[in-house]
Amino acid sequence: MTKLFSQPVRSIRSLRYLLAAILLSVSGTAYAQVSSDYAVVDDVTIYYAILPAEMLRTFPAGSQEARMHGGVPGGKHVHHVQVALFDATTGDRITDANVTATIKEEGLGGADYSLDPFLVGDALTYGGYVEFQKSSLYNISLRAVLPEDGRVIAETFEYRHR
Repeated sequence: MTKLFSQPVRSIRSLRYLLAAILLSVSGTAYAQVSSDYAVVDDVTIYYAILPAEMLRTFPAGSQEARMHGGVPGGKHVHHVQVALFDATTGDRITDANVTATIKEEGLGGADYSLDPFLVGDALTYGGYVEFQKSSLYNISLRAVLPEDGRVIAETFEYRHR
């Protein structure tokens, strides 16, 4: 059973501050929506965020943000999906998981994405680029395999692309 909390753990709060800093650093430009949420599943906190790729295109060429995942792809509806995992008891970041996402438009089939590890500041996070072509409701099913004990952590979030 998934349980959502109104107060995230301290490490997630830090990730939110970083996301806010990114948003503030590019606040002079109007962007599509940013979406984020979190859940606790089987003692693992899953935090996700979806950012328009156009936000990442504002970083200087050669910067960590511009280089991640082989560079920011072109396209109007390209977004960066990022996931951070934490031990819900200790607040420690989980850095050795295999993370995937299945993204499907409501009522249609989906596509699978492998989310690659990358650094946000000095914190390991998982992510990748996805193109949301239609204004629609999408289900984003995140799955993380934890190698230390083989547990599979899974949660589905809704994202409305406009």
